[in-house]
Amino acid sequence: MDESMDPAEAEPPTGVTSAASTAPTSPHQSGPSPPPPPPPPPPPLPQPPPQAHASPPPAGNFLHGLIGGGFPDTVRNSISSFASHHDPRSRKGKGRAPDVEKGEAGDKSLSMPQAPKKQLHLLTLPPELQLMILRRLNFADIERLRRTCKQLRALASPSQIRTLMGPMQLQMQLLGHCKTCLLHDPFRSRLLLSSSSDPGYPLASRCIDCALQLGDPPIRVGRKIDLANYDTVWVCRWCGTPITEGAAYGNEQFHRTCYKSYNDALFFFFVLGWLQLSLGIVGAALAFRYFRDAVLVFAPTLTSFLLLWVCLGFLVFRGNRRKTYHWTLFLELAILALWIPPVYYISTDMINFPENPVPRSTIAALVMFGLNMFFRLLNILGNVVLFCEYDMTRIHRPNVPRWRKACHPGFALLVFWTYPQTLERKYPPDYN
Repeated sequence: MDESMDPAEAEPPTGVTSAASTAPTSPHQSGPSPPPPPPPPPPPLPQPPPQAHASPPPAGNFLHGLIGGGFPDTVRNSISSFASHHDPRSRKGKGRAPDVEKGEAGDKSLSMPQAPKKQLHLLTLPPELQLMILRRLNFADIERLRRTCKQLRALASPSQIRTLMGPMQLQMQLLGHCKTCLLHDPFRSRLLLSSSSDPGYPLASRCIDCALQLGDPPIRVGRKIDLANYDTVWVCRWCGTPITEGAAYGNEQFHRTCYKSYNDALFFFFVLGWLQLSLGIVGAALAFRYFRDAVLVFAPTLTSFLLLWVCLGFLVFRGNRRKTYHWTLFLELAILALWIPPVYYISTDMINFPENPVPRSTIAALVMFGLNMFFRLLNILGNVVLFCEYDMTRIHRPNVPRWRKACHPGFALLVFWTYPQTLERKYPPDYN
């Protein structure tokens, strides 16, 4: 036999050697040992219960289908993670689940530390971009921006603003702003005209709201004012604001809506005037018919009837230049005092003789006398309001006190009841 044998052929296989070394040796057994029994199969894994609704496909499946297998796994995993982050169906909480990387040893949860987010605001931009932003703003926006912090105030310095805008554009910007509230009106239709002699020119104009609130310059009803666009407009007699647009047809001293409200007030006064005149005539007729013998009823009623026509003459012929509210106030007081004796006489007669039946004519006369007294009392209150020169236009100005807002409806009703034509009165009025 050849002694030079290959070591691979001389060495037995690993499986045979291990089986021979583990088999029991017996002197009586010379043949090969039987193979060991196979191990029992592992128990089946528990299956998850079926779900009622199928879960939506992962957010990255659509992108994987579009990308295909031509990209590395790292790129595809990154795109899948990005799509899952922006898919609302894959978000189950406020936090973000860490990425999972599969290796040979198993699943490893790797959470990468996130870098702190930088605060993005105007101060983080380069100075060149900040200057470009300032160039796009108007003067009011730049001034409000300068009031925020010291850095922006130093950036938007007066010299820098002159350099960015130029002298002509800066002057146009200043002429189109209110010096009080910095209202920007490029057409200057809401700004009052200012002259070069005003302090602070060209930033010397005030808007209409600031002028009404501060009273500088004064805006009065019945006068014209000059706007910054060199237009001249009237001040509305109803609301007291300049009529920059929407003037009434046929009456340029009212807004269109204000003139409609004024006509409604005139119609209300016209109806009430005829009602008061009718009550005075009916009351005098009842006194003349049923109480001619009662001097305490007939004489005051006849006198009040005559004074009624005198008061009506004041309303008709006073015009819009005569301030006669004090005269009509005295007349209304006299008429009210004259209606007291008839009411007192009839009421005393009914109380002293309750057993006597009260005729219907007496009840009707008492009702008419009472209504005349009530109407005259309202006329007295209205003339007091007119005599005190209550300004009905102040309610339309900004920052009106609460007490004026609460009292204005009552005062306005008294003015409309007594004499709404006071809105057409010329200023300054003529005193008689």
